[in-house]
Amino acid sequence: MEGEIFEDHREDIECYIAEFNGEEAGIVSFSHEKWHNVLRINDIHIDQSRQHKGIGSKLMALVKKRAAEIGVRAIVLETQTSNLPAIQFYRKHGFHLIGCDLISYSNKDIEKREVRVEMGLVLET
Repeated sequence: MEGEIFEDHREDIECYIAEFNGEEAGIVSFSHEKWHNVLRINDIHIDQSRQHKGIGSKLMALVKKRAAEIGVRAIVLETQTSNLPAIQFYRKHGFHLIGCDLISYSNKDIEKREVRVEMGLVLET
């Protein structure tokens, strides 16, 4: 079943759904990349009508808790330079820029102002 929902190359995926007043309000999925012992957030999404209610922060707290339980050295994720609200959210939760890919989406990412950035949070082990 997992292979039908998530890409086969992702290892050990965990997925959690947040509810608000009994309705689905958000989702987070992440995977443990054992080869370099990091937790990669594959997706975090909060329904637009439920944003700014602390749901994203609670999901991020869950990710950090699971990261500590698993014993990874860092949490990493990808976003885009055009997604300033996401970047601000990740920075609020301690993430920093750790890299960028200038041609991830097209050969004209810079011109399109849509550059892929990697953000990370180093954990104390």
